[in-house]
Amino acid sequence: MMKRFAYSLFAAALVALSGCQDDAVVEEQAVLPAQTGDEITFGSALTDVQLRTIYGDDPVNGAYPVYWEDGDQVSIYCPDAAQTKLATYRVTPDENDSTHSAAVTKVNTGETALQWGAGTTHHFSAIYPADRVEGIDNGKLRCRIPATQDPVYWKKTNNGAGITYTGVANTDYAFMWAYGTHDKNDGGDVSLEFKPWVTILDVEINGPVVNSDSVKMSSVQLRSLSGDVLNGEFDIDFTAVEQNPQYYPTYSDAGTTSGTRSQITIQLYDNEEEDFITLRPGDKIVVRFYLLPKDVNYDTNGEGRNDLQIRVAPVNSAVLTRTLNAQGGSQTGGILAHKVNKVILPNVHSGGTNYWMSSLDPNIFVTELSLPGSKFSYQNTTDQPGVGTHYQSLSVVDQMKNGIRAFHVQTYGINEDSDGPDMRDDGGNANSMTLGITVGENTTNLTLKDMVKTVANGLKTAEAEDKTGEYAFVLLTYSGNGSEGFGRDWSLLGGYDWETAPAQAWMQAVKNDLEDMAADNTDTYRLYTGEITPNTTLKDVAGHVIIKVNYNDEAMANYLDQNDQVPALFSIWGLTDQTLDFEDGTTSTSAYAINMLRWGTSNHNTTASMKFFYHEASSVGHEESASDKEHNITDMWERSIDYFQTNGNHDMWFMNDVGGYYYGGGYANSETQEGIDDWTEYIGPRITRYLQSRTEDATLGIVLLNYADPDNPYSGNLIQTIINNNFSFILRTAGQTTQQYNATYNNGGNAIGWDNQ
Repeated sequence: MMKRFAYSLFAAALVALSGCQDDAVVEEQAVLPAQTGDEITFGSALTDVQLRTIYGDDPVNGAYPVYWEDGDQVSIYCPDAAQTKLATYRVTPDENDSTHSAAVTKVNTGETALQWGAGTTHHFSAIYPADRVEGIDNGKLRCRIPATQDPVYWKKTNNGAGITYTGVANTDYAFMWAYGTHDKNDGGDVSLEFKPWVTILDVEINGPVVNSDSVKMSSVQLRSLSGDVLNGEFDIDFTAVEQNPQYYPTYSDAGTTSGTRSQITIQLYDNEEEDFITLRPGDKIVVRFYLLPKDVNYDTNGEGRNDLQIRVAPVNSAVLTRTLNAQGGSQTGGILAHKVNKVILPNVHSGGTNYWMSSLDPNIFVTELSLPGSKFSYQNTTDQPGVGTHYQSLSVVDQMKNGIRAFHVQTYGINEDSDGPDMRDDGGNANSMTLGITVGENTTNLTLKDMVKTVANGLKTAEAEDKTGEYAFVLLTYSGNGSEGFGRDWSLLGGYDWETAPAQAWMQAVKNDLEDMAADNTDTYRLYTGEITPNTTLKDVAGHVIIKVNYNDEAMANYLDQNDQVPALFSIWGLTDQTLDFEDGTTSTSAYAINMLRWGTSNHNTTASMKFFYHEASSVGHEESASDKEHNITDMWERSIDYFQTNGNHDMWFMNDVGGYYYGGGYANSETQEGIDDWTEYIGPRITRYLQSRTEDATLGIVLLNYADPDNPYSGNLIQTIINNNFSFILRTAGQTTQQYNATYNNGGNAIGWDNQ
């Protein structure tokens, strides 16, 4: 439930609940105590405290008051209660003063709530909000702080110099607590006084300096450079408070402990405008982070923590970082627990390459990542100026600079010793096969080796800029157009199979090229040669190019030997109406399927430790209708949510193709530029809208796009949305690390400068 609230530099709340009785309790008659089984009632009035509280628009006598809203709920735990130990109660505000509660009553009036037990003194632990309490574990309350804390909506106000975009936060993250004891023989209501528990950061992001260009903003992250847990499930323990009322509750980690729990993300996306917020000179963005508190001896004494860093990500630009040591700001020391800490950031600016991978925990499993990719990467007018229809507006070099990390290329087999594509001579052999790149079903002089070299150079450029966490994924598919065979005398073979022979020769070309690149010792290709397994991490593959090979049928698959060690991942293009290498009985359809994902060989007799879950359809309106394809795209991601929640093996690699072109209808019954452009305009905003509204945790996998260009009005926001998914939920990792981000920082204070300037 939301509340109105504002922030000061420090804040602590002391709130009490007043309640009405559901059952009669004899007042002021200790000789007639409440009997076991009578319901417990709660109540008191809000006390006037000196500390500033965290809610309210304006301070009153130096304090920010709390405004209860009708329907706010709290969870109350009483281990001494007769039957139910944990119950939810509703807060009804006083109609004359909503800083007070008029009543605290059980939510379900027809059900039994907390009842007095057999003992005399009863202990009560309470948490606001109730819907963040997931249960009880050995007397501790299990709660959760989310890794993504996007605003409920954006409030826009004029600040005199520009617009301030205030992200109105969901105060379900603003945990408060109360603890008390009550002797049931004393009668009356149980009084509970609530205090804030989480640490809050009120972050102000300032627009560019005067006379500068506007900057489109993507997201802002808070992270712990020391790897401390900031979010996720935790068990809150009131033992310290029971021993000393001046202390705060303590907590221990729960749930997923080996995950990216050391960062919290807020996307700077305005759902009403369906766009990321653009800052002009004088503009500001204000957002709030809620994080687990880091206490010193259960209280807020001490200098505070200095391991927190803010990461501000403009769209299509280098990330800006600021370490919150606060030495030069209005506060001496670091971030204080249980308080609202004001953070004022310097003016933002754009520029530099979007090396987003290098901001991730290097221990993340590669199957957990979401990669924006380009469909038919080389079918662009820069790399291939003579191309007819094109799917991309940027060169592969520029795609990589702008955050694209997956590339799709169609390739054909070339027999370098042959006389021509008909192969009716006896020249050439299997060792002569190599791969060229096909663009728009036309062969080119560009080879796969040229392409991999280009991508490897991009990784080298990143490392020269101290961004060592980048890797790239290259997907190879087979083009029968122009593909040559082995050059054998077809008459000696009793006839030539014009489909199978070139396809198998292509598999040989894959083997030849990849083995050649892997054997190169000049750092030219950066091919990843270690086996990809479910436990492979970003750290393992950083600085390398992973090759994924898609083949069409079992004849192609089994051409490679069962014991081959070709440095690539292999899986079949297969659906329910085609050849399947794997069928789980529920997932595969005529639009998407799960198949085995093997390392080193495509041979179907080889056991695979991974699976490939993919959706691909280029001809919208032929293979799928527009609405069907849109449904299949989102449905596959819905299935990925279920997989993430039920499978901890991280052995599934997803690929979702949202590119393609309209086929038929008002277009010619073939690939046309108009069909490509109109499909991009149709699907891009719809998928962006879907992903921006999704709150469940799950990878998006590899996502192939038309026009993988951040400046494209239809697909540009989708690229950043896919990237942001890597920061928006707890990705599973191989283990905890410290200093896990390659960030540098100085000893400056608030509004002095960015760490990386």
